[in-house]
Amino acid sequence: MNVVGIVAEFNPMHTGHKYLIEEAKKRTNADVAICIMSGNFTQAGNIAIKDKFYRAKVAIENGFDVVIELPTIYATASAQYFARGAIEILNALGCVNYLAFGSETADTSELITIANILVENDEQIWQKTTEYFKDGISFAKAHERALSNYLSASQVLTASKSNNILAIEYIRTLILLKSSIIPIAIKRVENSDTISATKIRELIDSNNIQEANKYCLYNLKDTISNNNMLDVIKYSIVSKDIEYIENINEVTEGLENVLVKKVDCGNNYNEFIQEIKSKRYQLSKIKRIFLNTILDITKKQFDKLSNAHYAHILAVNKDRKKEVLSLLNSNSSISIITSINDKILKNLEDVNREALQLDIKATNIHSIFSNDKQNRDYTNML
Repeated sequence: MNVVGIVAEFNPMHTGHKYLIEEAKKRTNADVAICIMSGNFTQAGNIAIKDKFYRAKVAIENGFDVVIELPTIYATASAQYFARGAIEILNALGCVNYLAFGSETADTSELITIANILVENDEQIWQKTTEYFKDGISFAKAHERALSNYLSASQVLTASKSNNILAIEYIRTLILLKSSIIPIAIKRVENSDTISATKIRELIDSNNIQEANKYCLYNLKDTISNNNMLDVIKYSIVSKDIEYIENINEVTEGLENVLVKKVDCGNNYNEFIQEIKSKRYQLSKIKRIFLNTILDITKKQFDKLSNAHYAHILAVNKDRKKEVLSLLNSNSSISIITSINDKILKNLEDVNREALQLDIKATNIHSIFSNDKQNRDYTNML
């Protein structure tokens, strides 16, 4: 049986995602398609415009057989940890043959070559990145300069593309795990029928819902945005002392002082984040810090929970439910969670229980923003 895995956020799910799923299944002759999907908050530091249960349902309707939640601790982390968490789960399922992903290049071998070089020189690259960062340039520029010591100019260019960055991180993890999963790059579609999820969210924020609906695979009514979080973010900052904020995950270089100093600035989310950012830090890092602040993800908690591994199923193809769950339960080396209750939580290892409780907390916070019911993780029925 051929099984293909895809890592996604679907925030929102659009026509390009539909193409990716169809191409992945066609190229791998897949019998089963598994999605590892971010929950209610995402890697770029955004709140999901629709809740995870709705997005998982639409993913099933558009070709997946099962959708597994990427734990919040990974879903809201930098690319390295996001990719690592997702691939470790796919690998631990024990039945996945292929990993398909969208990228700016269709040349999988080039991505594999780059990933191998990065694995072999990982420590030196990060040492040089730290050295260059001290020169006052942005982290992204420092890392690019460090990479140029080991990669050709064309390879550095390839490695700097946004989707290629994640693709390379996926492959790096496969290499480190000595996984038998075969990576397959699928070049992103660029035509008049497809735009990025970022562009769709921009259309939604500008109230151009009709235009956004042309590219989206689900109803954009009652979406929420980062703007919904502004007051909660500011409250989370002013309600904590400076020492606590300093220990929030990804807070570095005195950013805790900037957060406290600028908390009165900005009439909306975008204005506020512009007050916080500097040339040294990518917007996504600042946005993830905001999420870590409202979710109370400290550096200590991140270090502990980034060792969690379980497969919480959000949705499954009802016509193939028995077959798919049997496949997972027969092969997986990690817990397959199809429902949540106090007994299940109690029986999990401490690290997995705490990580799953963070997922539940994230869902409940998202439910407040979307005026939905609390504890939906306990009532989700497959």
